[in-house]
Amino acid sequence: MSFDWKEYIKLAEELLKKQVDEARLRSSISRAYYGVFCIARNKSGYKRTKTTNVHKSVILHYQKSHNLDYKFVGKLLDELRRNRNDADYNEGKVIDLRLAERVLAKSSMILEKL
Repeated sequence: MSFDWKEYIKLAEELLKKQVDEARLRSSISRAYYGVFCIARNKSGYKRTKTTNVHKSVILHYQKSHNLDYKFVGKLLDELRRNRNDADYNEGKVIDLRLAERVLAKSSMILEKL
């Protein structure tokens, strides 16, 4: 049985239900992005792609689609990737609960469109 990437999104939600600290906020953002990214990646046909540019390739795949829902997915994935990069790599970036909640809301929107 393969891993269900929605479990990352559930984990992201759970991280915000307990005592919220910066580590939980950053982890929630990261898990939410990876959950929806991997679902989008697998749906787009890039599942076996192992290059470092796979994130960009998947986002561009959706952004360049003629399907308006997929274009929207590409736009949101790009935004979430930037949020995830800040959460994972930018210790100077202020990460607050509102941002984490927006990331989760956008993750839900992506799932609806896919």
